[in-house]
Amino acid sequence: MMIDWKKTKTTLMRGAAVCVLGIAMSALTARADSILNYEPHKVIPDEKAKCEQCHENAVLAWEESTHKKTYDELHLRDEAKAVLTRLGKKGSIRRNKECVQCHYTQTATEAGGRPKTVMGVSCQRCHGGAVDWLDVHQDTEGIPDRAERKAKAASLGQRLTDDIYTLAMNCFQCHTVPKEELVNKGEHPAGSDFELVAWSQGEVRHNFLNDDPKARAEQDTNHEASAEEKQIFYVVGKALDLEFALRGLASATTEGTYLTAMGERAQKAYDALKELGGMDSVLSQVPMDGGKVKVASGNKAEYEAAADGIRKVAKTIESNQAKFSTALSAAASKLPSAYHGEVYE
Repeated sequence: MMIDWKKTKTTLMRGAAVCVLGIAMSALTARADSILNYEPHKVIPDEKAKCEQCHENAVLAWEESTHKKTYDELHLRDEAKAVLTRLGKKGSIRRNKECVQCHYTQTATEAGGRPKTVMGVSCQRCHGGAVDWLDVHQDTEGIPDRAERKAKAASLGQRLTDDIYTLAMNCFQCHTVPKEELVNKGEHPAGSDFELVAWSQGEVRHNFLNDDPKARAEQDTNHEASAEEKQIFYVVGKALDLEFALRGLASATTEGTYLTAMGERAQKAYDALKELGGMDSVLSQVPMDGGKVKVASGNKAEYEAAADGIRKVAKTIESNQAKFSTALSAAASKLPSAYHGEVYE
């Protein structure tokens, strides 16, 4: 079944519980659009007040999430403090430049200004820093055509729910924990068990809008994605997992826990895609050694080229469903039976 995304919009997620974020992702190269290099001066500090004007229930859902609670709780945990100690760092993880990249939201008064941590993983960490696009997003009188308004906001840096790959890559850029020293020396977990369907439909789900006028007006139902949408999420998620595991391998400089974990993650995603069938255009990009995903440190160029190749192909999955019909159909039997965390109702 083909999905018309102009009629069906399922909001993905505000990010994943440990790390998700990002700003300005119109470019396709990983270096240019990395969420780990966002601009705090593009983040509006009074996000809650702005968003709840139209998305009250979505904000309420966020307030119950780990993403929001991270700001108040994570820096107090003994293990968080221990990671800093092992890294030879002092102070709070709220102010540590490595930790804030994935666990918090920062804002600044000007480009290059001193950033201030103001929230946990927030709306803008997934949907993009709103300084440039918020007025357009809310301008229903000046730009009454919704499609036109969305297109203009997207051109100014908003990440829309229509583009699953671009929005969901926020999640994987942090949930794979692409930091070798943080894992090897700091003993931070080498990634989470993040799976796009289970996590997007669980605690972080805040899909109170769809194209039905009555539902848009009332916003009283946190809609679950349809079965067909979840099949796309599943396939796209596996492609993203493979891409970012390879990007993780690209940054490996030595043997150790990090290299091993990234290799295992890449192999698991590769096997899942192969089992679906019809994904040769993605799998053919992967460096192999003896029938397995190649695992080697100091191999940055080869892994990055492979990851870029996967991205180029996999970004077309949702817009070219006929080409990937075999994998999408097979995904129906792979969907998780339970979701991550408690859904806000």
